Amino acid sequence: KESTVKYDKVLLDAPCSGLGVLSKRADLRWNRQFEDLEELVCLQDELLDSASLLVKPGGVLIYSTCSIDHEENENRVTTFVQRHPEFTPQGVHGYVPAEFITDDGFYSSSPTKHSLDGAFAARLVRSMH
Repeated sequence: KESTVKYDKVLLDAPCSGLGVLSKRADLRWNRQFEDLEELVCLQDELLDSASLLVKPGGVLIYSTCSIDHEENENRVTTFVQRHPEFTPQGVHGYVPAEFITDDGFYSSSPTKHSLDGAFAARLVRSMH
């Protein structure tokens, strides 16, 4: 059921594989299976769909994970926009340092490149109509 309450900004910090924080969670290396990722991807899609219902026209949906896996990050954004053409990815330029901005305008930190936990974020803007 669609909510009648709408917000200017919605943050979805989605459950994920945690592949960006393996240095802190070594147990994930041994406890994750391929089936886990498939389930997470389905859950991430469901949560994105639900979160989108809360964004008012002209509002922003931020999708974030602590993963460095394209399947959980860029691919989720791509499939979301295909399902919801009223949303457009908008770059994070001006919000984060340039070294963390991908070619597609998303935020991405890398344990190897930045000596930080791996993370991802996309800024998705809902059209006014």
